[in-house]
Amino acid sequence: TGPVMEYFSFNDREIRENTGGFSIDVDHDGRNDLAFTTLLVGDPLNQVDKRQFLVSSNIQVNLPVNGNEEIPVMNSGDAIVLNNFNGYQWFELSAILLVQKITSFNAPVRWEGRWKNVSHKYMPYQLLKNNDRYNGWIEISVDIANGKVIVHRAAISKEPNRAIKAGQ
Repeated sequence: TGPVMEYFSFNDREIRENTGGFSIDVDHDGRNDLAFTTLLVGDPLNQVDKRQFLVSSNIQVNLPVNGNEEIPVMNSGDAIVLNNFNGYQWFELSAILLVQKITSFNAPVRWEGRWKNVSHKYMPYQLLKNNDRYNGWIEISVDIANGKVIVHRAAISKEPNRAIKAGQ
């Protein structure tokens, strides 16, 4: 059997271009562990504006990041392991772009990012506490037609140093 998990429902919390961020405290210690935010970046050289949808981790919270500064999109049942995997390394204090909307004066709006077409996929994370690692996941969808990221639910292992399965 798998490890004992704690589950969190976020009731399909939406992060939109002009709304505030959304933070999560998965271990109930009063400190936010993960945050979903947006950032507007002007690029005058290319004459575009980029609305970035980001996830960031606090100290003692790891996100798996590859050489392109991307987080893997996981399916239900995919293993979330304790150590580095498939070109991803666990890093704390990360701010990673999930998806971005690019608006230009002379071209149609376009979206970029590994997460741009996901529906009910899983983002892994890892919490460090007392020299132990606790793996977790967050279920996310991205609705580019309506310009939003949707955070459905999350979970974290209550047992240290155990691999878990995304979505389970």
